[in-house]
Amino acid sequence: MLPAARDAGVKVYAVGVGSAESAATFAERSGFPAELLLADSSDDTEAYAAVGTRNTGRDAQGKQVFEGVSSMWSGRTNAAIQRRGRDDLNGILKLYQPLMPRGPKAMEQSFVQGATLVYDGTDELFAHYDFSSGDHADLEEVVRVATTGRWALPLV
Repeated sequence: MLPAARDAGVKVYAVGVGSAESAATFAERSGFPAELLLADSSDDTEAYAAVGTRNTGRDAQGKQVFEGVSSMWSGRTNAAIQRRGRDDLNGILKLYQPLMPRGPKAMEQSFVQGATLVYDGTDELFAHYDFSSGDHADLEEVVRVATTGRWALPLV
């Protein structure tokens, strides 16, 4: 993904929940360029809340509103595993070393789901909000939209 984006002059950034130290460790282990990796180290995952990902809502007392077990594991999680194949999951798990958030809201932070967004300036070209773990955007479609600025798949 990164070479195609770079060749097209597209900037790619990844944002993760956790500390700058965890982000640096992730970059080192994965080979993802550290200068393109940002860490949301806020207790209330403010970067994720700003774009409205699942499990970032807060009630009147500031307590996280958990959207239920299906926000963590659902039929979409199972479908993603089937679509990408068991070898993909096993390959990830073989290399997986948790870099969990730490602190008083670590559990809340670990419930937060992600999103994939593509912008041209302030114009949103693509948005995929993960419904549950593993329910990620199709990276080929993300690259295509980012490098051509056009949708091909219907929005659901």
